[in-house]
Amino acid sequence: MRKEIDNIFVDVRNAFRLLSRYQKRILNIVNYIREQTPYTDMWGSKNWYSDEIKNRRNSPDKEYAKLNVFKDMWGLDFLYGHFFEYYFGTTKIGKHTVEMSIFQISDDGYFISNDGNKHMTDVSSYASSEVSHSYIVFNVSVYTTKLSQLWLGDPNRPKESQKDFLTRFLESSKDTLITSTDKEHTILKKYEMQRFTSQSETDKVIADFAKIVNDNTGVKFFKENFYRNEIL
Repeated sequence: MRKEIDNIFVDVRNAFRLLSRYQKRILNIVNYIREQTPYTDMWGSKNWYSDEIKNRRNSPDKEYAKLNVFKDMWGLDFLYGHFFEYYFGTTKIGKHTVEMSIFQISDDGYFISNDGNKHMTDVSSYASSEVSHSYIVFNVSVYTTKLSQLWLGDPNRPKESQKDFLTRFLESSKDTLITSTDKEHTILKKYEMQRFTSQSETDKVIADFAKIVNDNTGVKFFKENFYRNEIL
């Protein structure tokens, strides 16, 4: 029994070491993608399906032990890399504004589960790891209005929240979702993380997405080499 418990904590230590290397790799991939665009910065958003850990207002010391932790937190609240959005902001290409983010989805087992009582905190209700996927999702809106009207939205479902829109896409078997009006196109595209094994393979993914955006909007915002056929 003691040996089994010891082995569990060996697995825990190995898991955290693997997660550290994995998360650094994902950060490098996302930053490389950003560097192929006009965007010069990025911001993070984690509180889609679990909460960000925020600062506590009544901390005894503003610089020490300042995070808000409490009994009923989810384990996933501590695992930022489970589901994370890297927001690049907006850039102008001619008369168009191009807004972009990248979603890191390390495990879609919750979304594709057929369990009628599934819950994000109950990993036993997820689809098995073997049939689940790990994705990087490209998310772009191209518009001529002052602000985006379709960012994570569908004009045919005006009352749908951004979270419900995103959930519906992640639960579906589709790898591409395009919504549009005469003034805006929003494009989401799932790419399995196995496709980002090297810079040359990542370049192929970028070129594929660049083509999708250009075909649907007429806008090019990646570096010019991604619009040459030799990358694909």
